[in-house]
Amino acid sequence: MTTPDLPPTRPTRPIRPTPRISAAVPAPDLGWWARWRALAEQFDEQRLLADLEAADRQQVRRQVQVESASSVMALGWLAVPIFILLMRMDLLRIADGLLVGNDVPAWSYRLLLVAHAMVGVAAIPAFLVGRARRRDSAAAAVTLQAIHVSLILTAAMTMSVLGLLSRGSTYGFVVAMITANLIYHLPHRGRWVFNAIAVSIAGLLSLGVDHLLLGTAPLSPLADVTRIVEIVIILLLTILSGSVVRRQRVRSIIVEQRLSRLALVDGLTGVASRRRTEEVLAAELAVAGPARPLAVVMVDLDDFKTVNDTFGHNAGDDVLRGVARLLQQRGRLSDTVGRWGGEEFVLVCPDTPVTGALGLAEQLRERLARQEFVGVGKRTASFGVAEARTGETVASLIGRADAAMYEAKRAGRNRVREA
Repeated sequence: MTTPDLPPTRPTRPIRPTPRISAAVPAPDLGWWARWRALAEQFDEQRLLADLEAADRQQVRRQVQVESASSVMALGWLAVPIFILLMRMDLLRIADGLLVGNDVPAWSYRLLLVAHAMVGVAAIPAFLVGRARRRDSAAAAVTLQAIHVSLILTAAMTMSVLGLLSRGSTYGFVVAMITANLIYHLPHRGRWVFNAIAVSIAGLLSLGVDHLLLGTAPLSPLADVTRIVEIVIILLLTILSGSVVRRQRVRSIIVEQRLSRLALVDGLTGVASRRRTEEVLAAELAVAGPARPLAVVMVDLDDFKTVNDTFGHNAGDDVLRGVARLLQQRGRLSDTVGRWGGEEFVLVCPDTPVTGALGLAEQLRERLARQEFVGVGKRTASFGVAEARTGETVASLIGRADAAMYEAKRAGRNRVREA
């Protein structure tokens, strides 16, 4: 009795021994400072920026600085009418003789006069920020912003501490510090430095003014400690609030940046998307003319469907990426390479007559025909070239280049044709 032939079986994968699960190694205790740093990073934008490339990180920071400069300039204009109202109030007090003498109310009004003057002085660096920005001096603009915010913070803390001493509450202090932190965004390192200074000044003012200026006996240690703890908690909350606001703004800028990139860059090949290519072509058509010729080259891979059917879509994607890379490397820096759709690419060639575009297309055709794609071999493409006419639109120019490209295909493929 013969044994029937059995169909061949698939080779089985070798069985690997199951790795033993070792006992979990406890994470090393990094101490309270490391844990505090890890917690602080959750409320700061540095963790978001660390995952970006250097160019993207610089772009996000530049946009934040531009927005901060705009806010500071607006605050400068807002400080002018506020300063006028505050000075009117101080002039009335001077006329009534309230600033004369060495009693507590007179000294309080003098301190308020100094704080009100700081508000007016703070408008000067705020106005200069715009001038520094127009000169493209980021360092000077950041310095002016730091001067502005230091004056505003000092004035706000002085007025708030005087309110704290007269009313026995910290509501004015809370409002002033939250406002100062939320309406102004300092750079990452500068923000923490200024808030540390604010904690020190607030503690000195709140505990020293009533002891030295008012001449009263020092409060009990428990009362002093309670006031310090209260001020520190308030400042920490405002610091975290300002950091959360800045972090959310940085996150939204990053999202906008990525969405813009998705809309303007083809995700597979890395060249310009169809939308971006149309925008560039429309802009070039608006300035094209006899003195500034404009040409378009339409590229379509020959028999690309057989690549997907024979070697798979992954191989086809590799071919598209290779063609896009070749067009970018062998083209000119002034040209825009875009993916029009499927296996079609477009080259926008400004300041180029049709003769120059034909020569470029012929060079690209020869280079592509010699290119060896891994696992696929050599491929060819058909090229259609068209030069913009007077009053031409994007659709008509692309249509003529596309028609020339199909004429090249009908002539036998791997050719260049002029519209």
